[in-house]
Amino acid sequence: MPSAPMTPTLLLATLIVAGGGAAAQTESGAAQPLDPATRRAVVDTISAQLQRFYVDADTGRLIAARLRDRLAAGAYDRIGTTSGFADALTSDLRKVNGDLHLSVQYAPDAPTDRPGSRGLTTPKPRPADAPPDPDEPELTPALLAEWRQANFGLERAERLEGNVGYLRVRGFYDGPEAFAATGAGLALLERTDAMIFDLREMPGGSGDMSNWLLSHFTDADSVATLAITNRSAADSVVRYTMAKVPGAKRPDVPLFILTSRGTASAGEDFTFVLHNLHRATLVGERTAGAGHNNAFLAAGHGFVLSLSYTRVMDPKTGKEWERVGVEPDVVVAPERALDTAHALALRAIAAKTTDAARQRELALTAEALEARAHPHRVPQKLLLQYAGTYGERTLTLRGDTLMFRRLQYPQHALIPLNDSTFALETVERITIERGRGKAPLLRLVRENGDTLQAHRTGPPPR
Repeated sequence: MPSAPMTPTLLLATLIVAGGGAAAQTESGAAQPLDPATRRAVVDTISAQLQRFYVDADTGRLIAARLRDRLAAGAYDRIGTTSGFADALTSDLRKVNGDLHLSVQYAPDAPTDRPGSRGLTTPKPRPADAPPDPDEPELTPALLAEWRQANFGLERAERLEGNVGYLRVRGFYDGPEAFAATGAGLALLERTDAMIFDLREMPGGSGDMSNWLLSHFTDADSVATLAITNRSAADSVVRYTMAKVPGAKRPDVPLFILTSRGTASAGEDFTFVLHNLHRATLVGERTAGAGHNNAFLAAGHGFVLSLSYTRVMDPKTGKEWERVGVEPDVVVAPERALDTAHALALRAIAAKTTDAARQRELALTAEALEARAHPHRVPQKLLLQYAGTYGERTLTLRGDTLMFRRLQYPQHALIPLNDSTFALETVERITIERGRGKAPLLRLVRENGDTLQAHRTGPPPR
């Protein structure tokens, strides 16, 4: 969970956490040859850094010993490329305790932290508009252009049915433009009645961004959220929410976070804190369990070591998420998490409104979303009986899905609620009745409650 500003190596490292494998290599790095002296020098450097800086001294010594033993046993002798060597080192680094922040990259042009710099001291809270840290590696124009193209990790910001805000984030970036972009996303959704943060594919990033973002959903009091301790520097710090943030504070809006095993590092920071503050309902599966701050140290010959150097915990309970992850409140397969959370958000909104028509709309939409998250299977023989032309409307079968169409309008997939009733665009309902000796009857209940019905007049159009 890097809390220091996101460096050029940081984003690459967070992608390692998400995939659980070794670092991505540059094309030139993948083909670079290695010799025994280089392999030995890199292992010696990494071992020394582990012993000096790793978050737990005894574990650091164990991991360093394993690397040296593997080198002595000839485990790396047949690896002739930088990419293969980095892969093997990453795998061996994680064998002792499963620390997902431990990795090696071949990244000769990437900035790195220096022992004694911000990267190896306990991160201190700082305002979003603070001047650049002199120890922070420079953000190059090329990397900034890359981050802009990635829209600073913001993949989707939209208003879902029922006036629910949805923000999908693929990384917490740092720097003025990242904060401005994230603030714009929040401003777009600040009039919604509930919020969903989708962190299912969120490998990590900036702890500063995490704290800034979550502070928009806490009250004006500054609250302790994380205790961060650094073994090598023998110091500690407590992080607090920000009492003031740009834009609106929304301490009471219902909040939901989508999680998966791909939610890691700074993504877990965000999830862990809001859950501990009882501000968010987590929907999905347990997170990755990458709960240390990491720094990036030059290991020589173009290799970079990602090394965990702090422990991060709840200041009240001492609870950490390292290795254990953060457990969701509602356990559901990640691919069903959005529909499930959306339905929960709608029911939370409905509980606060006294408008009967609004309550009905929210309840119908929630019912449809729940049915989509947990599909009901209608027997194929029934679907075949339902297919046909009903006046100006048609039902056709696409695989095991019944498709509805009005005149020249596009088709819509129906969501089965039971064997004879289906949701159309979440609010409208279609029921098919099969009378004895009569053609099936389609009954459509519109959004406003009006009912239209028609018997089947012929087969579905070809």
